[in-house]
Amino acid sequence: MKKIRMPTFTVAQALGSCLGSIKNEEFVSRLSAQELTLSDAEADYRAKGQDGQLYTIVETGSVGGTVSLEEMKIIYSNTFSRKNSPARYIYDAIRAAAPGGICPLCNQRVVSTLDHHLPKSRHAAFSITPMNLVPACKDCNTDSQARMPLSAGEQTLHPYFDSVDEELWLVGEVIPSSPPVIRFVAAPPVTWSIDKQAILIKHFQVFRLGELYSTHAAVELINIYQDIVYAGNLQNPQQISQHLSSLALRRRHPVLNSWQGAMYQALSTSAWFCEGGYTEISNSPLLGGFENA
Repeated sequence: MKKIRMPTFTVAQALGSCLGSIKNEEFVSRLSAQELTLSDAEADYRAKGQDGQLYTIVETGSVGGTVSLEEMKIIYSNTFSRKNSPARYIYDAIRAAAPGGICPLCNQRVVSTLDHHLPKSRHAAFSITPMNLVPACKDCNTDSQARMPLSAGEQTLHPYFDSVDEELWLVGEVIPSSPPVIRFVAAPPVTWSIDKQAILIKHFQVFRLGELYSTHAAVELINIYQDIVYAGNLQNPQQISQHLSSLALRRRHPVLNSWQGAMYQALSTSAWFCEGGYTEISNSPLLGGFENA
């Protein structure tokens, strides 16, 4: 959900670093002979990524017909990502490139691994291609297994090519209940292309961001409850609404489409919540038996 800088490393650099730790001379010879094939595939990837056409890249079971998909997967696991290997510095540099160490796919959890945007289980040529490797949290890396787009609109966002934070699209909705629930939906601007709207919604679904944000919102509601109950200047629904609206503006200043900003905006416009629905937060199991003041 957040665009980040593309790695400056090339697949030729990654390949060269991997070759240094492979002892099988026959394999080294076969793999070295495919450097141009890998570089050509990388150039095609860049061009299609810039045009939003990565879904058109055909799945391959080998590189040049001489290095199998399984061998490329082993290279990634045993030489590229393995700790203390000659190529590990590239892996670590890509993983560390996410601002603040936050996963760009969910913009919430901490980066712990690299995600293959085009899965290495289907694309032999991109197992160690740096621009196909995205810093990610463990959950997003697991969820990415669901990606098999057959059209432009079925793709998920690529943090190196796609930007969606220039306009507001994340919307929160207050569900009156005891305790209240905040539901999040992706509502892209109608001025966006049909494909861009579909990609954003697909990304939101594949990485289960609505569920993630709702879970975090349930915790944040506890803080909101405490603030309203103990604040001496929040005496009526209008004051509560204005307070929440002000917080929404502040939360959206650093990240326009933050779940916090969407939540506070939804709460500020909910007459039910501001007129007393907030007291239902006291029934949250997260309060651990806290009594309504």
